[in-house]
Amino acid sequence: MSIKIEVANSTHKCYAKTICKMMEEAAKIRGTGIAKRKPAYLEEKMAQEQAIIALNDNEVIRFSYIESWEEQKYVAHSGLIVHPNFRKTGLAKAITEAIFELSKKKFPTSTIFGGLG
Repeated sequence: MSIKIEVANSTHKCYAKTICKMMEEAAKIRGTGIAKRKPAYLEEKMAQEQAIIALNDNEVIRFSYIESWEEQKYVAHSGLIVHPNFRKTGLAKAITEAIFELSKKKFPTSTIFGGLG
């Protein structure tokens, strides 16, 4: 097992469809209304380097992206998803810390929702 956590970029676009499918399956299992996103939307977040991705030997296992609104006055973390085989491993905390740090770096004057509680 070789887990890498990194800022997603254009090279990660190949994972967008898989991430969308993971989100949809998680919503079905939990019976929740996780917002459906199209691969193109996630690809845009990756290209803007506004996402964190965790890979295990080139398999996406965790993902989260940044949403901003009101001219970047407010920022929140969204799309938090983890591969079922990697739940309860502590990976969620690592991704949460990484997306929080990325939010502070990219949007230093914004109010951030979804901090490290």
